[in-house]
Amino acid sequence: MDRFLITLSLGPVQSLIGAARTTRDLWCGSWLLSEASRAAARVLHERQPDCLIFPCPENPTTDLLPQNEPGDAANIANILRAEVVLPKAAAARVLCEEAKAAAVSRLIELGDLARNKLGRFVREQVWQAQIDDILEGFASWVSIPADGDYTQASRRLGAALAARKATRDFKACRPLEAEGLPKSSLDGALETVLPPDWSSGDPGRRKLRLSDGEQLDALGVMKRLAGNSDQFTAYPRIAADPWVVQLTPTQQDDLRTSYEPLVGLELATRTKGNEQIYDALPFDAELLYAFRLDNALASASGDDHEQRALRNLQQCIDRISREQTTSGGQVGAPIPYAAVLKADGDRMGALLSRADNADRARDVSRALHGFASNVRRIVREYRGHAIYAGGDDVLALLPLAQARECSDKLARIFVDSLHVIAKEMKVQADECPTLSVGLGIGHFMEPMGDLRARAERAERAAKGDATGTPRNALAIALGVRSGAEICWRAQWGDARAFGALDRMIKAFKDGLLPTRVAYDLRAIDRRLAWLRGDESDRARGMRGAEVERMLDRARIRGGFKPIPDDLKDLIVQRVRVQSLKELADTLIVARWLSARIDSDLGEQA
Repeated sequence: MDRFLITLSLGPVQSLIGAARTTRDLWCGSWLLSEASRAAARVLHERQPDCLIFPCPENPTTDLLPQNEPGDAANIANILRAEVVLPKAAAARVLCEEAKAAAVSRLIELGDLARNKLGRFVREQVWQAQIDDILEGFASWVSIPADGDYTQASRRLGAALAARKATRDFKACRPLEAEGLPKSSLDGALETVLPPDWSSGDPGRRKLRLSDGEQLDALGVMKRLAGNSDQFTAYPRIAADPWVVQLTPTQQDDLRTSYEPLVGLELATRTKGNEQIYDALPFDAELLYAFRLDNALASASGDDHEQRALRNLQQCIDRISREQTTSGGQVGAPIPYAAVLKADGDRMGALLSRADNADRARDVSRALHGFASNVRRIVREYRGHAIYAGGDDVLALLPLAQARECSDKLARIFVDSLHVIAKEMKVQADECPTLSVGLGIGHFMEPMGDLRARAERAERAAKGDATGTPRNALAIALGVRSGAEICWRAQWGDARAFGALDRMIKAFKDGLLPTRVAYDLRAIDRRLAWLRGDESDRARGMRGAEVERMLDRARIRGGFKPIPDDLKDLIVQRVRVQSLKELADTLIVARWLSARIDSDLGEQA
């Protein structure tokens, strides 16, 4: 009998997670991939108990059981690794095939549950052709030398998996009886499974949250119906949370009473997950926004029951918006923007390369699992909802006002979680694992796939690049519907940059900075474009003088009071270390991170 390292990579991530129009698509796609990985990991554990390296849960017998809905437990990552004892290399292939078959079987099971919820006929042949081909799996295995050199075997395993992924399988497509079918509206890759006689008013379309003309493939139907839909929190509800929590208990009760009938009419969905922290308004909250409510009223013009329910909600929102909050301010309207957080560990490859045996690698895996198991609780503390937390990967939704602080907390907890094992493995302090975080801010009407892609771009910016930009950072990408994307970045150790950002956020929150300052800085930058790149004392003096003159003219609170001197000094100091454009972008990002109701964003909302 010989010892082998085996690995199994499941995907594709793009179609399972990246192809998403709604929050549910993103949430359910992540959960489906995690459930497939869970099923595969369970097979490996059952065949050879305690063989798993990644994942390495505390109680694999129970932790790897199927989950009908995600709780606070960590997700199972889509790349598995195990150390097994087998008679020959061919047995490794058989074991990997069994694990992949279990993953496919789990997805088919979840697909059947989704179809049962739909309660409508679909194109059976198209469904079967797609459901059998949703998951792809790549496996590799290497023998561990007799001298027990685990590190060498691990390197060979990584190279073998990369080579296997580069070797594509080409299987013959299953011919379909119907030709020229419309493609799925999520990514346009596969044909629809919906029959042609489903009109826009069909109950099946409403259950799938589809407008007239939209189509879904088999995976799209699973994303809309698999699992318990009440467990996920819609992006508009995350965005509206700062507005909801400021309401008085009476206002919240009135709003709940007006919103409740819309669930029975299938015009809204309920939210029960995330430990019920959104019980003040346990609904998707999309109809809190006037433009969405107006669209719903227009679509329901022929149904008296729907019209009456929507009008009642509209009147309730109009009345509340003119009333006072618990703090005495005007309620106003909710913000249609929130943040998608995407985080990834730094230097994890270097740490794992120091593991000289499987047990040491399991120690790293357990530390990562411990961090991931705390992610949902931490995100919940900041009124957000974690979509995925597996190993060092995190994907979460957060209100604007809490996104910055939550990012900082996750980064600190990650470092603390890996500190002990890194110290035991004699890793130098400047080489210890850290967490780079990207925040993608966007409007809830943007497709969730695009919002996730923005967060991913921010994460890549936070992780630095080959030109020498250091990792271990927070990067923020702000996408305003009426303008270009704005980016801000700083390393976690840059106390001055974060201190300036936090002071600006507080100043905007307290009404001590006018929005126009950022745009006046941009105007100065355009006027002094000929000085860009010139860091001489003369150039710095000219820029500083122009900024000071602008700040002296600026007024706050109705146009009477000047900006406080400490804020003026802060902005002038930042001119010495940032370009005018970067400083303007910092102010704009700070303004958005301070917002709690739509009036906080002014005309830019």
